[in-house]
Amino acid sequence: MPIKCKVKGLATKPSAIQSVLAASLIAVTATPALADEDKIEHILVEGQRANDLKVKDTTVSKMDVAIKDIGRSMTVLDSDELDIRAIDDIREAFNYVAGFRGNGPADRTYTARGVRTSIDNVMVDGLRSLQGGEAGTGSRLPSTFNAESATFVRGPEALLYGAGVAGGLVNIVTKKPKAEAATTIGIQNKSYVSDDTGDFKRNDTQFTLDSTGPVMGENLLYRLLGQHTPSGDHFQEGRELEETLIDFALTAQLGEATTITPRIEYADRSRTGGSSYADGVFERNFFKGEITEYGEPVNRGEYYGSDKDKGDNESKSASLEINHEFNDDWSLSAKYRHSSTESDSLDLYISDSSALQNEIGKDEINRKWVFSKGDDSYDLFDIATQGKFTLGDIQHHVLAGYNYRDLDVKFERNFQSSEEAFGQNTISASNPSQQSVGPIPEGLTTVDFSPKNQKDTNIYLKDRITIDSTTVVAGVAYIKQEQSESRSGNHYEKDYSDTIWDFGVVQKLNHDVNVFATYSRAYQPVSARHIAQYGQGKTDYDAVEGNNYELGLKADLLKGDLSTAITLFKLERENSTKFERNENGYLLTQISGKSFESKGVEIDSTYYFGHGFSSTLSYAYTRAHDTIGDDEGVQADNTPKHSIALWNSYELDKHWSFSLGGRYESERNDGNFVLKQYFELDAGAYYEKDDWKASLVISNAFDKNRAEAGANWVTVQPNEPRSVNLSISYTL
Repeated sequence: MPIKCKVKGLATKPSAIQSVLAASLIAVTATPALADEDKIEHILVEGQRANDLKVKDTTVSKMDVAIKDIGRSMTVLDSDELDIRAIDDIREAFNYVAGFRGNGPADRTYTARGVRTSIDNVMVDGLRSLQGGEAGTGSRLPSTFNAESATFVRGPEALLYGAGVAGGLVNIVTKKPKAEAATTIGIQNKSYVSDDTGDFKRNDTQFTLDSTGPVMGENLLYRLLGQHTPSGDHFQEGRELEETLIDFALTAQLGEATTITPRIEYADRSRTGGSSYADGVFERNFFKGEITEYGEPVNRGEYYGSDKDKGDNESKSASLEINHEFNDDWSLSAKYRHSSTESDSLDLYISDSSALQNEIGKDEINRKWVFSKGDDSYDLFDIATQGKFTLGDIQHHVLAGYNYRDLDVKFERNFQSSEEAFGQNTISASNPSQQSVGPIPEGLTTVDFSPKNQKDTNIYLKDRITIDSTTVVAGVAYIKQEQSESRSGNHYEKDYSDTIWDFGVVQKLNHDVNVFATYSRAYQPVSARHIAQYGQGKTDYDAVEGNNYELGLKADLLKGDLSTAITLFKLERENSTKFERNENGYLLTQISGKSFESKGVEIDSTYYFGHGFSSTLSYAYTRAHDTIGDDEGVQADNTPKHSIALWNSYELDKHWSFSLGGRYESERNDGNFVLKQYFELDAGAYYEKDDWKASLVISNAFDKNRAEAGANWVTVQPNEPRSVNLSISYTL
């Protein structure tokens, strides 16, 4: 029987044809019966594109809810999107997620919505722990080598994740075992191509492995991911990284309703050229003797530390995840992870100590040695049950859970005295090859740890209540933090606890458009040690709190060709603390009530033009500032008012595709200095045939030379020069 088929609306995102067909709404109409010999059936297929808004994400709600139905501003980059942009770690991903910024090279924070946020808010599979250790590789954020996707949530979410979530959070979902056997081997190479680093002289080569499939029948699956960098060049001469990353997981099906997934992750890093503490270079305005705005970095391809600088880091993680379905409506999920990191670093760095007599405009600069050592361990646990039920005409989707974090951090940093260092470790600001390196002080690498323990407990309950086209989301949580810290023979302890709530409404205007309004909270206890050392008798410090308001729209238009999310937000912080100097030394003061405000608009949108062409936009306007004090009205540090990222993709045929991306940020403040606005361009070409894949991505194609952030005193962290990223893989 011959069939005539007409398909509408199925121009697809590259390599997503199967997901589009699976998610399509199919309407079938048949013509009246004809004579048997003339019988023809006309089938009309009306398609709705499977775009990002239809993806289910558990980061914000810990429930299986589509992004379109979540009343929060968020961006999700899947593994394909990470690959086509040649993104190696989360810090690089910030370039294409407006509203997020990495801070200085030795700073263990990032900025979201103008709020400085600890990097332990970068989660792996929904569990929070420090990434990379306190020393060694410093502020390196997690690699994306094993990432299935990365979710970026703007604004705090203390109710589900507890104390410390400030401006926003990131969740990496790792790749899990699959039933279909496949083994892929690959090689990736990054080469720097610029006047100040040389052409193809600095190369970072990685070998990769991704193997998955059944072990014994379909009830036991495995996945092994590995990445080895035997000698990865940094773009600065004198800096290299040797790195091994391994991720191994098993998934066992126990009966029809239960799966368990044990997982082991291992990372070993050895860096020549320190831990990022001496990451800075000088910029042109330094040599003029006056800096208000950072100029173009000078000697971007040179390292201003010594050839003795090094950093080592070894991290181990073991986890277990259990999922059980009681029935079609109710399920249970439990996760446990133990992580440990040992790290150390040695750096000869430029200090602003007055005893070193360094001055702006002076070519001879004094440096001094610093040694850091860390030994961290974390135990993390999260268990939650969710279910759906109906009472009358009211539908409920309930989540109840408990999470716990027990962290032990042993860390110490020793500095050479400025008097001993003066004149021994000089370097020329204009020519770093002219330097003297004095001996490493005796005892510098012998540390007496200052141990810190922190226990975070969070018990939460949330309900999504749906009546017709309206969903009300309400939650309540109990938060507790117990602090214990020893330093210089003194011991400090303090406990905090509170009950917080959040609330939201998602209104379905029609099948394609939702509007939402949401209120969420942040809760950040004050350090017990800071209170004891700098409180000068005051002990009744309140936790710093944040109030986050969002009003937005998420729309799935033009049969899915246009997906867009627009969010208006306002974030306020109360009970902020700061250090002030008085006759008794430093005083930790606390400001009652509102002291900081961030407000603006965020847009995430993707449009498919047809014929294989699509464009993705991420934009944020952020006005963030103190509302009282000396910096009242001054834009917050490392927070551009305007941030735009645009990525365009074109699929020429089933083998070839191309991309072009652009990134713009308006000027940013860095303390008393200004980082100028910039625009950078990236471009890529991709080939796929049979079992082969290849890509060539040029990052910073015009080789823009700019200051990425302030690094140390008057030096700046330069951006990465133009790089050519080549990747080739073969699936066995």
